Amino acid sequence: MGGAHLLMTFCWLSPVALAAPARHHKHGHGAHKKPDKTVERTAPPGDSGPPPADTLPPDSAGPPADAPAASEPAPSEPIAVPAPAGKVAPAPAEDAAPVAPSPRRAPPESEPGDDALALGRQELARRAASRIEVAIIGGLDVGRRDFTYSDPIGALPQSYRLAAAPLATVGMEVYPFASTGVPVLQDLGVRGRFSRAFAIGSATTQGAHLDTRWMRVGGELRERFLFPASRLREAGVALGIDDDDFSLQTDRDVGALVPAARMVALRFGVDGRIFVAGRISVLAGGGYLLTLSRGQIYDRFRAPRVAGLDGEVAVSFRLTAGIDLRLAGRYTRYFASFTPQVGDPLVAGGALDQQLQAGLGVRYAH
Repeated sequence: MGGAHLLMTFCWLSPVALAAPARHHKHGHGAHKKPDKTVERTAPPGDSGPPPADTLPPDSAGPPADAPAASEPAPSEPIAVPAPAGKVAPAPAEDAAPVAPSPRRAPPESEPGDDALALGRQELARRAASRIEVAIIGGLDVGRRDFTYSDPIGALPQSYRLAAAPLATVGMEVYPFASTGVPVLQDLGVRGRFSRAFAIGSATTQGAHLDTRWMRVGGELRERFLFPASRLREAGVALGIDDDDFSLQTDRDVGALVPAARMVALRFGVDGRIFVAGRISVLAGGGYLLTLSRGQIYDRFRAPRVAGLDGEVAVSFRLTAGIDLRLAGRYTRYFASFTPQVGDPLVAGGALDQQLQAGLGVRYAH
């Protein structure tokens, strides 16, 4: 019974098993006809659309549902359809080659080398007018001081004399706007000088030793005027401060007034340079000293009034285009007047303080 039942089941399944290979063979025959060939076929000229659906073979409608997915074309691959004859499709905008921007030309004022040319022209104009920018001077001087009273009464107001003392002197002159070409400003400068005595000593007429120090410092603003075609090559006016410190100290009673004085004054000056011949020039100048602070010696007298004058003369010999050798002398004179009254411990009509510096120096100018 069991065997008969098994035989009947086999006979029932056999038609299905026999029919399956035939249907699979039919599908396989259709697969050998390359269904994707009609997809790659190009359209006839003049027709930009796909071919009509009724011209496709019945077996090319597509693979069956149970065909493997790998045989389907990738959806990301576009179908190449050529443009109709006689027409050229425009290239996409994104495929166009980028156009390089035309280079912009810099404005004329920013062209390289213009600034250098302008500076060169200014430098040539400065040199042609003998308009220096910086000058430095250094030298060795010998100094002398004489202090005397007029109409003194008593033993205390006694004269003082320093016969000679060595001094080192340095100076500088700077015109920061010399190359700008701006009137007035291009000739406005700063000038300074410093002198100090060394290896100095002095004594009273009775032989009492005095510790001595002598230092002079000055600085001023100067406006110059140039005359290249004249014998008066240069002139100038100046306004500045002058500090003249002459200190005397002793621990002994020397029996006289010690003429220590520090004079601080406002200086109003004028100067000029005259061409003589060849490489020789003469410089001369002077100024008025309006005292702002008078020295200790003057405060010992009643109602002192102090003022001063100074002057300088130098002979310059030009060694090279920028170096001069100078022999110079400077004279300073302070004069004071007093108003004594009867009973004053110190009586004098006035005082005169004279200082002299002379020496040799070298000046470099650019």
